[in-house]
Amino acid sequence: MKAVQFIHNEAGEAEYAVMPIAHYRQLIADDFDPSDKKPHPLLTEDMTAIKLPNGGPGTCLIVEDLIKYLKDHEIVHLAINQRAQTLDKYPEDQEMTLDPIIRREFLVEGSSYRNTMQASGDVVDALVSTGRFRRTKKRYDFFNRAVNALELTE
Repeated sequence: MKAVQFIHNEAGEAEYAVMPIAHYRQLIADDFDPSDKKPHPLLTEDMTAIKLPNGGPGTCLIVEDLIKYLKDHEIVHLAINQRAQTLDKYPEDQEMTLDPIIRREFLVEGSSYRNTMQASGDVVDALVSTGRFRRTKKRYDFFNRAVNALELTE
């Protein structure tokens, strides 16, 4: 396959460009200037943690701790799997998806918020805004279709 393929309109003008996803991601990375972007409101001032609005007063998810946990468990991408249900209702094969991981591993022991969804849209947006994760759609054996997921960028 060529690096870029063009799709032409009726007038013969190139209207769309099709390229390998790796090339697209490189283009996006080259165009990204962090100084142009305001930090996500859930990011702490030092940009190392994400405030968990549903995790109780002052509860934060330390980004490096999450990344270490994922790497320690050899996870490079995971379903977001945000659900408004109790933690014990997650099927066993879905325990290593983002929302149950946050609830189980990153809330304080005995937290009354363990049964509250933590991987809200804002939390996922804040994770992506760190540049350490990117949104993707992935197919997993435990879902019938491709689902929203996060992928480590490193």
